[in-house]
Amino acid sequence: AAAASPEVAAMASLMQAQHELRRSGSKLETRTTTGEYAAVPQNGDDEQRAGPQSDLQGFVNIFCGHKILSSMLLALPLGFYAKHAEMDPQYIFIFNFIAIIPLAWLIGKSTEDVAAKLGEAAGGLLNATFGNVVEMLLCIAGIRNGEIPVVQCTLLGSILSNLLLVMGCAFLAGGCLYHTQTYNQAGAATQCSLLSMSVFAIGLPTIYTNILRQDEEWEHMVTVSRWVSIFLLVVYFAYLVFQLKTHAHLFQDEEGEEEEDPPDLSAPTAAVLLGVATVVTSFATDALIDAIKGTVDSWKVSREFVGIILLPIIGNAAEHYTAITVAMRNKMDLSLGVAAGSSCQMSLLVTPFTVLVGWAYGAEMTLNFHAFQLAVLLFAVFLVTTILNDGMSNWLEGYILLVTYLVVALVYFFEGTGEDHSQRRWIEPRPAGCRPRSWRAAPRCARPGGPSVGPANAAAPALGSGERVGIAATTAP
Repeated sequence: AAAASPEVAAMASLMQAQHELRRSGSKLETRTTTGEYAAVPQNGDDEQRAGPQSDLQGFVNIFCGHKILSSMLLALPLGFYAKHAEMDPQYIFIFNFIAIIPLAWLIGKSTEDVAAKLGEAAGGLLNATFGNVVEMLLCIAGIRNGEIPVVQCTLLGSILSNLLLVMGCAFLAGGCLYHTQTYNQAGAATQCSLLSMSVFAIGLPTIYTNILRQDEEWEHMVTVSRWVSIFLLVVYFAYLVFQLKTHAHLFQDEEGEEEEDPPDLSAPTAAVLLGVATVVTSFATDALIDAIKGTVDSWKVSREFVGIILLPIIGNAAEHYTAITVAMRNKMDLSLGVAAGSSCQMSLLVTPFTVLVGWAYGAEMTLNFHAFQLAVLLFAVFLVTTILNDGMSNWLEGYILLVTYLVVALVYFFEGTGEDHSQRRWIEPRPAGCRPRSWRAAPRCARPGGPSVGPANAAAPALGSGERVGIAATTAP
């Protein structure tokens, strides 16, 4: 048989890991016992690799092979009923939160089956793009509902979840079974460089806007963020060409490519499933985002905790499981393709996409994140870069990443939502004719030769969580 091309081997690291998981499961069922002769492959074996006889059998294989995820689909009608019955927001949030997890799995599975029929380049592009469609839908719903802080926290949380939680669990689980595990250092270094560039792209607007608190500077930064987002999308497509075409060998498993299992569904059926699952997920995400305000009030947690810790779970649960499973089989290149590769997709694809969606909706969605969030992202990327610089991993490095993620989760969990909320601040009242720059910054209507206008120590209603930029001026005019 002809050898597989490098493009097939690296059509997408996420799809590779999913295929590896399915291959290993099927091998456990068909492995012969010790001392027995293995059957010589016949034409019937080729027919077995042709996939299910019908789409109905394919659906049976999908749902029966993942009983836990399939059972979680029962939360979908409950979520819709809770929304239309106007139940307490926390129940709407919980039901839709659970329902989106299997919906994300169905989107990933149908995308994989469609990509298997499209060829190398188109299949890799489709799989790499639709792998984050749930996060995109969450961000779109957040922008439509005016939850810009939650949207930015979701973007940051997805990156942190993949870098610290997923990679940490994979290193820890694999390190408990293997003394030392190795991976392609050059491929990991490329992904770390892309993450560092994304921190640079997010950091400059954040620092610039917080230092120069002028209305004109904010308007300029909105324009700058939109143009930077376009440049980041160009970098993402260049990264796809680099990964799938010119330097595919940097992202493929050193042990070589094994024969892949066929898709469970035909391309038309998988495309219909992809469309239906995406539409249903969009309704579920709308209900979820709409219930956030009532949920944080009932649970006494902050919007940052929901956006950074909770929401990233529902979009990446299946991929998290895949990364850990393949790491336990010493397939670290595939595991890193899920963890670090997903982080690159979030920073280079989903984040600029969200800014452009905000532009289309007329919302001031920018790359100006909160200063503390920027610091957390910077430290996380720095830590991951130092861990991935030697091409080897062990259980201690995974434990370090997990403890780091736990520290971040504790900070946002105990942040609270009361009047003493750490992200709330005093804001000077807005004089007539002065408009605020954005949801993030207080108005700075300074008169020539004098301080900002406003009575001393005057307090306006606190903004939402994640909105602290500084302390308002307390000097009376």
